[in-house]
Amino acid sequence: MKTLEQLHIEEKELLIKKIKLNRFFTKYLDKFHHKMKSENTNTPIWDLYNTKMKEYEEIDYGIKTNAYYISKHRNV
Repeated sequence: MKTLEQLHIEEKELLIKKIKLNRFFTKYLDKFHHKMKSENTNTPIWDLYNTKMKEYEEIDYGIKTNAYYISKHRNV
């Protein structure tokens, strides 16, 4: 099991990744929103968006999991 310090370090790393992805989505959608038609999602623009969204979901899951373990450390 990871120490509380290790969990906090991991939490910070994950939050930084999430912030970077938030910035990516803001810029990406500002630039390509007019090319992202919901009728045709089989384009390179949508492929990159979906890849980054999957990465975002994994990071978000990691943050929530990490928060759970931090709370368990505090309750021990």
